[in-house]
Amino acid sequence: MSSQAMAARLLPLAALLLGLSQAASAGLHQGGAGVAICLLSPAASREPNGVVRAISPLPDPTIFARGGFAEIRLEQSGRLLWRRRAGSEAPLQGPLAWPLPPLRPGERLLLRLRPIEVGNGDFATVELLGAPAATMARSVRLRRSLGRQPQAWLRTVLRELERGSRDLALELLYDFHGPASPELNALRREIHDRACESLLFPPSPLPP
Repeated sequence: MSSQAMAARLLPLAALLLGLSQAASAGLHQGGAGVAICLLSPAASREPNGVVRAISPLPDPTIFARGGFAEIRLEQSGRLLWRRRAGSEAPLQGPLAWPLPPLRPGERLLLRLRPIEVGNGDFATVELLGAPAATMARSVRLRRSLGRQPQAWLRTVLRELERGSRDLALELLYDFHGPASPELNALRREIHDRACESLLFPPSPLPP
């Protein structure tokens, strides 16, 4: 497929991905106001019981939430495994490479995000699960097969999107180590700018 033909597919497929990625929106309330958090990678969905959950098809998902953050944490069974705090002059922004050993199939962590607009104890919490072993193995093989070829990455993102594989499509699109190209960057910007416009969930304070 030529780059022109592929570019022509970006707008309608970006619109589809934007619709799918609405479920990745999370948030918290403080003082009667809602603070939206848009988690682009790993992609999350709200469960019927209200839990916001992300099932990662890759063992090292990029952490990418839109906006500025005062703190981002990864926890497991009440233990703090990793955290990063904003510096004195600038908030945390942009994609972050996975900071822990590879996520294992079925492993459960909590991803907790505190935007700069809220108090020290209020975090948006996403339950992060490693995908089943077969899914994770397939995803790793697929990513490895793409090498450093931007067109191969773009074709794969679009194909996975068309198949309804939103989680893998977003993780590949925002992969911290993925290549760059005008078409890939255009799709990244489109999703970043327009995804996640509405969903909120209640605050989740840290335990004492």
